[in-house]
Amino acid sequence: MVALAARRHKALFEKPLATYMVSDPAVVTPDTPIEEIAALLDARRISGVPVVDAAHHLLGVVTRTDLIALGALQSGRRGASPAMPLPHRAARDVMTAHPETVPASATLRHAARVMATHAIHRVFVLDQSVLVGVIGASDVATAVHDAKISLELSTIMTSPVVTVAPRAPLGSAVDLLDRLRVSALVVVDDDRPVGLFTQTEALAARDLPRSTPIEALYERELVCLPASTPLWIAAGHVARLDVRRVVVCKRTEAIGLVTALDFARWMAW
Repeated sequence: MVALAARRHKALFEKPLATYMVSDPAVVTPDTPIEEIAALLDARRISGVPVVDAAHHLLGVVTRTDLIALGALQSGRRGASPAMPLPHRAARDVMTAHPETVPASATLRHAARVMATHAIHRVFVLDQSVLVGVIGASDVATAVHDAKISLELSTIMTSPVVTVAPRAPLGSAVDLLDRLRVSALVVVDDDRPVGLFTQTEALAARDLPRSTPIEALYERELVCLPASTPLWIAAGHVARLDVRRVVVCKRTEAIGLVTALDFARWMAW
């Protein structure tokens, strides 16, 4: 019965994605310095920004993952050295060319399939090669919320979670994010989840010494929900509270993590 209801709701996801996409997204040019891009990502609370030419044709994308990988390469291994110094380069030097796109006529489910297939958090929307919008995993979460999908959170969570202690040095946390290619670490104190250390915090702290404890840096606003929570409720937290991750908890233990991309993966099948 639940599966039948889910299939019925998924028919809603065959509608054009215009309802959920972000029109007129923030963009940068090939000459934009990456320090300015890092500041833009922080100010807009976005994880990537498209690179366009003067005619608004899409050339590439620069993401937080790109900048963290680049900064990790520049870092020394001494505690006093900056955790993630960014070199003096422009967008054209670090961007990923030919990012994934969908036409403006595509459905929301099609965009979700592209995200799931390539494990990316955003797809760019083109109208005859001109960038007209972006659809992100958090926008997909909004659609899951609106459709009132009642499947349990446990069906899409990633387990086990990658954890770090509050007193862990910044350099170690950044290295974990880069080496494991994850976007967040669950901060655990006395076996209890107390916050998240994500790519956002890592990029903001890039000039601090590697030895800096993350206890002064990690995000303390934490959404922790039982595994039996319906997807639509969890998706509502992602969509309406401007959080990108939900920690799945059993009593006081973190047993899983759900990101906005997990909602796209679910929608894609």
